[in-house]
Amino acid sequence: MKPKPKDISFHYTNEEMVKDLLKLIPLEKGDVVLDAGSGKNKVWQKNCPVKCLECEIEDGCDFLKWDKKIDWILGNPPYHIGWQFTEKASQFSNKGIAWLVNNTEMNSLFTPRRLSIMKDAGFEITHIKVVADKRWFGRYYFLIFEKKKGFVSWTRKTY
Repeated sequence: MKPKPKDISFHYTNEEMVKDLLKLIPLEKGDVVLDAGSGKNKVWQKNCPVKCLECEIEDGCDFLKWDKKIDWILGNPPYHIGWQFTEKASQFSNKGIAWLVNNTEMNSLFTPRRLSIMKDAGFEITHIKVVADKRWFGRYYFLIFEKKKGFVSWTRKTY
């Protein structure tokens, strides 16, 4: 007996969640946004209130090869290369980065060393929204990094 194919929609970010999260980003008229990994459903791009470009490796646009400055970079980056996406975003965003990450990525992606790298690039966390999706395991965190003073502090000292 053949195994049942996986329901790919399981991985897509819920559209109602995206609509709510987009309202938290301080987008301004004229801003241009990039959805760094739009997926097949392109849910961030479809619901963005300002001009939104997109990268999707399966459509021939690899975010890790992106080379243009943009106001905001957002989305739900692939968890296995989340830090690569974050570093890349910090090099090409003029105003901010908004990522939806899971609890594992929150713990491994934003170490004191990496938060220091982000701060050195000019970005600090200015908002965290905790969300849940009944299809996904655990909590998810919508992180907004902006080029201004944030509220998270850390130490690189190990105890």
